[in-house]
Amino acid sequence: MSQILLFHHALGLTDGVRALAERIEAGGHTVHLPDLYQGTTFATVEEGVAHLQQVGMDEIVSRGIAATAEYRQASVLAGISMGVCPAFKAAQTVPAFRACIAMSAALPLNAYAPLWMPHVALQVHLASEDPWVKDEDLPLALSYAASAEEPDNPADLFEYDTAGHLFMDSSTDDYDEALTDLMVQRIHELLR
Repeated sequence: MSQILLFHHALGLTDGVRALAERIEAGGHTVHLPDLYQGTTFATVEEGVAHLQQVGMDEIVSRGIAATAEYRQASVLAGISMGVCPAFKAAQTVPAFRACIAMSAALPLNAYAPLWMPHVALQVHLASEDPWVKDEDLPLALSYAASAEEPDNPADLFEYDTAGHLFMDSSTDDYDEALTDLMVQRIHELLR
């Protein structure tokens, strides 16, 4: 079974992120939850984004990379929204990982290195009507999912019919249990 590093979104390490980790663990996996905000959580996206801007994305990514050294047994990365940045950085620069799961965000495949690591499978989960992703992230993810040529290293994109950016976080108003069930099922399929 897989050991997974799951990086939280801009609201912090919420109860909803912890619940998502438990649902993934129900498939027999272990999910580690590095706290990139060092204990702070926020009730609104505006507050969380303001904190992110104060801390800086470079620092958040550095904290994520430090977590990969702490959890050396992990072979899968996952990130939700803001957490996709450290997940992508580690997937592109740390050879130990076999898969990267991006939820509610997508980055260029060369965001942190000239090429995507060929041995790292990529799975992307985006809400098709999410105003945070539909104009940039979704077209980007469509382009690299369509161009995945290696059958052993697919870039799989899954779209969900919702505008809820954090549809997988049960502690937010965006939460959709049925869509989260489907997403977790797809994550379990990848991990198998």
